[in-house]
Amino acid sequence: MTMSDDPTRVAHATHPGRDDPHTAHVVDGNAVVGALEDLLAGDLSMLIVECGGCHRAAPLAEWRVEADRDAFIVRCRSCTHTLWTLMRGGDGPSLLIAGGCGLRRSPDDAERHPAG
Repeated sequence: MTMSDDPTRVAHATHPGRDDPHTAHVVDGNAVVGALEDLLAGDLSMLIVECGGCHRAAPLAEWRVEADRDAFIVRCRSCTHTLWTLMRGGDGPSLLIAGGCGLRRSPDDAERHPAG
């Protein structure tokens, strides 16, 4: 992780699934690149997606996708909440993530492609 000599401190940061507040630092986007590459490495069909609406979690391959010439819209099979939209435009693809959508590696895929 890259931090400046004088990082801005954010006191009492908390994260979902973690009860203990801790000190966090504000850094630039370069700090998250490696972790994001680890998340998206390997078989993306096995990437675990969690719905922000009903909290159902399943591999990407199991979600409902509506596709047309401009976009793929990934929706929850249980509650039809839109999870994300992958736009295919002249400037290349862009991903619009809906609020509350979670992504994580499946335990099986994480064993085949360890982080770090």
